[in-house]
Order: sequence, then C-alpha cells, then structure tokens
Amino acid sequence: MISVSPGETRIAKFDGGRLVDVAFERERSEGDLAVGDIVYGKVGRVDPSINLAFVDVGTERNAVLIGYDAEPLGDGGGDGERRGRPRIERLVDEGESLILAVSAEAMDNKGAKLTAKVTLPGQHLVFITYRDEIVFSRQITDEAERERLREAIEPAMPDEGGFILRTSAVDLDAEVLRAEAQELADKWAALKAKAKADGAPSVLLKEETGPIRALRDHLSGKIDQIIIDDGEMVAMAREYAHEHSPELEDTIEHYTGKIPLFEEYDVEGDIERLMSPRVPLKGGGWIIIEETEALTAIDVNSGRRRVQGGKEAMALDTNLAAVKEIAKQVRLRGLGGAFVIDLIQMREEKNMIKVEDALEAAMKGDPMPHRMGEISDFGLLEMTRKRANKPLARTMMERCPPCHGRGQRLSAETVGLDLLRKALGERPTDTVTLFASEDVAAWLLGTGADYLSQVKDKLGVDVAVASEPDWPRDKTDIIIAGEPDVADEDGEDDEDGEEE
Repeated sequence: MISVSPGETRIAKFDGGRLVDVAFERERSEGDLAVGDIVYGKVGRVDPSINLAFVDVGTERNAVLIGYDAEPLGDGGGDGERRGRPRIERLVDEGESLILAVSAEAMDNKGAKLTAKVTLPGQHLVFITYRDEIVFSRQITDEAERERLREAIEPAMPDEGGFILRTSAVDLDAEVLRAEAQELADKWAALKAKAKADGAPSVLLKEETGPIRALRDHLSGKIDQIIIDDGEMVAMAREYAHEHSPELEDTIEHYTGKIPLFEEYDVEGDIERLMSPRVPLKGGGWIIIEETEALTAIDVNSGRRRVQGGKEAMALDTNLAAVKEIAKQVRLRGLGGAFVIDLIQMREEKNMIKVEDALEAAMKGDPMPHRMGEISDFGLLEMTRKRANKPLARTMMERCPPCHGRGQRLSAETVGLDLLRKALGERPTDTVTLFASEDVAAWLLGTGADYLSQVKDKLGVDVAVASEPDWPRDKTDIIIAGEPDVADEDGEDDEDGEEE
C-alpha cells in the first residue's frame, strides 16, 4: 500500500495479511544530505587516534569517514589489519578528493557518515564500485539460474566495478539485464566526469526522494497487489512498471474510498504502536525497546505469564515468544547497528540453543544482513543488523527538551504532515482552519508552507492556520466555516461536560 500526501509518501508492505515493512519517504531541503547521495569530498583532518577522517562535503558540519568504510581505497596494512580494523591514515591523505556515498544522515551534533563503498541501485541490479565481480542476492540459490544470470551480465561488465543481482532479476530476459547493467555503468562514468569538472566539495548525485524512490525500491520482487491512494502516483507507477517491471502493471489499483487508505486497513494504528517502547507479547509479558546513541537495548519481561513446568519452562516460553516479536519489531521500526537483548535467564544449554535458533529463524525473511552471537551466562544475546535508512522513530520523533532530553515526542513536522493529511480527507465548501500548538503552526506556516499550499489547491478552498499556545504538541483540530460543531447541533453538552 502506498499513501501519498504533500511532503510525504508512506509505504506499507504485507505478507499473508501481516504488516512486515513500513517506510516513510519525506521530501528534504535542498542542502540536506540523505542516505544514498553521492558526493565529491575533500579530506580534511585525519585522526588516527579515533580511526576516522573529517571530509568537507559542502555542508555546515564536516562529514566523517571511518577506517572500515574507507577500506576499498586500499589494503589497510600494518598492525590494524591483523586486528581487523583498516587504518584510516593508510587509506586517505589530507587534501585528497574522493567520490564517496552518504551512509548515514547528520543527526544531533554529528555530521553525515560516508563510505567509499559507492553503489548505484537499479530496478534489478545494483552497480558496486568497490568489487570487480558479480554478486547474487542470498535468495537466488539455484545454481543453473545463477550461471544464466552471470552469462547475461558478463558482456556488460565495465573495466572497474561489478554488480549485485537482486531477487527480481530471476527469470528476466538477458537483454533486459544487459541494458540495465550498461545504463548503470554509463551513469558511474558520468559521475566521475562530473567530479572532475565540478571539483570538491560538490554533490554529484542526489538520491531520489518521495514517490520516485518508493517506486524504485518497493515495486520489485514477487508482489500480488499494489494499492495507491493518489491518482497521479497511480499513473506514475503504471508508467514505471511498464518500463521496468511489466508483470506488475496489472497489479496496480487506485484506492478511492472515503476512509483514508491507512485508516481503512489500520496501518495508522500499527504505526502508532511502533512509536511505543513497550510491546506486549501474546500470552503475557512484554519487551521494552530503547534506542541509544551506541546501540539498541531490548529487555524481555515475563509479567504475569504463566506456564506449567516451573521457572525454566516459563523462561523458555517467554523468550521464544519474545525473539519472534523482536525480529518483527526490528524490521518494522527500521532498526540497525548493534543490539543487546536481555533475555530471561535460563539454566539449561539446550533451551538457550532453542532460543538462538528461534531468533535466527524469525530473522530469515529480513532482507537486511544480520549477525548474532550466543546467549551469555548473564542471559544477554548480542546481534547486529545492517541499517538501511533512518529508523522510523527518528523520522517521526525528536528528543523532548521539556523532559531534559529524556524521552521522545512527535516532531512538529510529523504532527503538521498528519494534520495536512486529515485536512485532505475533508470535503469542505468553505474555509478550513487548522488548529495546532504554537510550534506545529509555526512549521505549517514556515517550512511546511509549500505543503499547505498544495492542500489548498487540492481542496479548492482557503486553508487557514490558527495557533493555540496552551495546546500540547500532539493536539490538533480542523474546523470548517459554516459547519456547526456537535455541541451547537445537539443543543447542549452532557452532564460530564463532554459533547453528546
């Protein structure tokens, strides 16, 4: 399901009726760097003590390149290589200009994170600049098909770089794959020429945002049905599918129901639940998910869960339920990096192995690579997962200054975009007034002014914004001129002061 509204495109993926993925594509300011952008940066200070280099990419804060992410630039060498840590001072020099990709956006007081592992994604292939070989998706396991795909791609292999074949490449015509491979190789050659012409620092390629990126990244693989709630997006999707994935063209449907698409299928409720650190487990108990700067900590609690067989049986039963939910939540929330899972302690090794195997099985359908360790004597299990994009919570929320930095709240942008979506669900014949807290109103009239204008155009009436100084961040309302409120229509409020 793809839901389009001013400033934001939201994608929900289902498997067997179960929500498995949520992605938000927000439009960004011209000067902001996003994951996937390709830049030509100039290396500034190289700091061996922390194994990173500061790179000028033309933004207010310098970006950073750590030793591991610079590995394709050289062999690392020396003592650092023996410890598995490529040394930055052996890979880059101060003043050197490099083509690099943004692997993590700037957050808080940290600059963007860069990598020398530059990739150019296509519909069925990904061009990789750092490996001169053909790599297959883990889900392409048939050896005969691998050989066929290899033979299809090899004639298009450039002098430098290689390709990753996505799952969607299976059974595709060889000419289609070769044409896409050539297109991506030509794109890389053009970027190198642009770097030479523009000099450093400069942005060579902006990653697609909004609808285009949603189509490229999500209209692939085995999809049975695509439901879109925006007519322009439907036309764009059908055109895109016709060119890149003809088999998907007939699966695209235009949703025109009166109830918003994500509300009709309770995706809004699912997203709201993903913002809570506490997740209940079926049968009792819960997990707590806390994101920190260094890692994500997940705590497993049994609560009032009752299982026959004593404490060990209860611990095993709760942990098995917990790891299945953890795998689901990690994917839905877009979490990546390092994880420490605090399980309920078990004494028997066979039970620990059962829990480890259950987590591995639950993570099997996750498209992001991961690694996990063994349960320690303290009941801790460590895991890593590749981070694809900004976690969902970091897209929608911000640190809470009134809480002295402890805890999070919805950002003014998130509340403002949600209010604009709700306004589009109205059928007004007169002026619409959006009521919001001071900071949300300020966002609507400032950064979000273009989106507000789009809503006005779609509704065909004037849309005003009213600031309510005493309202909390998440409180909003919509009033349409000439329409009586419920209290006026019914005559009076009930005894408790609530509108009947």
